[in-house]
Amino acid sequence: PLLPVVASLLATRSSHTDPARRLQIQEPRMALAQRLWKAMSRHYQKNVAGSLSEFGLKYDDIRIESDADYAKALDRLPHAELQLRARRMKRAFDVSFKRKALPPDLRALQKPLEGYAGPLIEEAKARRVERELLNTF
Repeated sequence: PLLPVVASLLATRSSHTDPARRLQIQEPRMALAQRLWKAMSRHYQKNVAGSLSEFGLKYDDIRIESDADYAKALDRLPHAELQLRARRMKRAFDVSFKRKALPPDLRALQKPLEGYAGPLIEEAKARRVERELLNTF
């Protein structure tokens, strides 16, 4: 398995003048890197989702609130969603304090990677960028 890698590296070095050859060599490497990146990201998402469902939280619940765009998005959330967020946070604190796991039936109901603030964050970010562009002139 090491011999093809070494051969491709030598071919890359000898073909610096030929961009088409260099592109032919780089495309399979990029495809491999992208597949590897996707596999690692799926594994990471699975781990994060497991950790969040252990406490009954969603990913948007644990985002850093000092981010200006996220703070604006939280201000624009409906009251019912804010109440649900507060309840999830209280339950997570309670479960953590008691050092017990969330019951399996409640864990099964959790959808930790399902966001509720994503569109609002994007809207707040777009407004901030637009305001910065308008104020630069």
